[in-house]
Amino acid sequence: MKAIIAALLWISAGVQAVEVTATGFGRSADESLAQAKMAALERVAGTFVVGESDTDGKRYRERIVQYHGGYIRHHEVLSVVERSGLIETSIRADIDDAKVNAVLQSQGSDLPGDLAEQITRAQNEQARTQAMLAALDDPSQAFAVQILRIGIANRGEVSDVTVEARIVFSPKWVDDVRTLARAIGRPVDTGSAWQEALWGLGALTAVVNPALPGHLFSVARHTQKPPKSAQDYMACFSRTNQWDVDECFEILHPLLRTTGDKRLRLRGTVWLGDEARPLEPFVIDCQHQLFITVQDGQKLYFRSSARERRFSNPGVLLFERGIMPFSYSFTAPTSTVKRMTRIELAPA
Repeated sequence: MKAIIAALLWISAGVQAVEVTATGFGRSADESLAQAKMAALERVAGTFVVGESDTDGKRYRERIVQYHGGYIRHHEVLSVVERSGLIETSIRADIDDAKVNAVLQSQGSDLPGDLAEQITRAQNEQARTQAMLAALDDPSQAFAVQILRIGIANRGEVSDVTVEARIVFSPKWVDDVRTLARAIGRPVDTGSAWQEALWGLGALTAVVNPALPGHLFSVARHTQKPPKSAQDYMACFSRTNQWDVDECFEILHPLLRTTGDKRLRLRGTVWLGDEARPLEPFVIDCQHQLFITVQDGQKLYFRSSARERRFSNPGVLLFERGIMPFSYSFTAPTSTVKRMTRIELAPA
C-alpha cells in the first residue's frame, strides 16, 4: 500500500507545472508575447545543451547548440501597454519542465530593464532562435539510410550491383524539433474535439450505411471555422502519411536544407577492404512519404482517420514513422565487385 501511495505521489509531482510571471517587448503584440513566453521558459527550464561530435578520419568535429526546455501549458495575459514605440506584454504562465536533458543556468533573466538593452535582448533571442533551427536543419542529422538487401548479377567482366534500401527519420531529430517548436512556437489550431467526433462517426458509419458518411462528413466540414490566414512558417507532426495531424507550432523560420526540397541528395561509398571509393551522388523524392510541405489554405485528407485538414500557415508536416523505400544500382568491373566488403549510403 505504501509503495502504491509513493508511486501516486511521484506521478502527481511529475505532472505539476510551475507558475511564473514574465514580461516581453516587441514591435507588435505577437512579438512581445513571444518574448514573454521565452522569458518565462528560461526562468523555469533554463537552456538545454545538444552536442554532436564525430570522428572523420583524423579530424574531430564538435558542435553545441542551446535551446529552451519544457513548454507552456497555459498562459494568461496580465497587461499589454505601449512604451516608446514598443509593446510591453506581461503574462502569467504554467511551465511544464518535464523534458530530461542537461540544464544550464539561464542568463537572460538578469538583464536590466533599460529599454535599449531590452531591444538588444529581443534581437539576440531572434538570432539565437535562427541559430538553433539552423543547427537542426541538417539532412545528415534528420535522415538515416537503412540498407535491406544487396543483389549482384554477373555479366562476365562486369557485374550489376542493386541495393534495396529505405530512408527514415532519426527519432532524436524529430524529438529535438518537436521540443524546440513547443518552446519557441505558438500552437496552431487544427480542429475541435466535436469536429473529431463527427469525422470519426462518419468513418464508422461507412461500414454500416454508405449513404450516411457523406452527410456526416458534410456536417463536419461545416463545423470547421475557416482558419485565419497567416504567413508564419509552422512545423506539424504526425505518425504516418495516413494518420491525422497530432500538433502544429509556428516556428517562423523554414527548415530549408531538410525539407525545403522534396528531393533528398544521397551519397554512397563502397569499401574494398580499408579502401573507400565514392559512388556517384543521386537524389530520392521523399515528398508524401517522410514529409509534406504545405501552403496557406492547402487541404490534406488522411485515410486512417478519415480526416480532412486545411492548413492556415505555410510549413512542413513531418511523418515521424515515415519510410521511403528505394532501389539504387550501379555497374562495376567484376574484379572490383569481388573485393567489395561494405556499401554505405547516407544523406549528402
